[in-house]
Amino acid sequence: MADLVYRRSVEMAATILGSHERVAQFLGTTADVVASWAAGRGDPPVGFLVRLVELIEQNTVKAARTATAGRSRRDETT
Repeated sequence: MADLVYRRSVEMAATILGSHERVAQFLGTTADVVASWAAGRGDPPVGFLVRLVELIEQNTVKAARTATAGRSRRDETT
């Protein structure tokens, strides 16, 4: 179960940042290490996982705020 959470976190961060290479830069590690986590051949250290989760959370909150603002504007015009 934890392995799936780690892989999904890495993949979500790659989607947000654009690539595994950018995730590696964000974390200060190598793209090969990030690729190994994404493939399930290892787990990121807890500190890296926390940073990934924070990135995902920030992106999710930003998207939710944007969606809410869009709905509010749309509701005002109807």
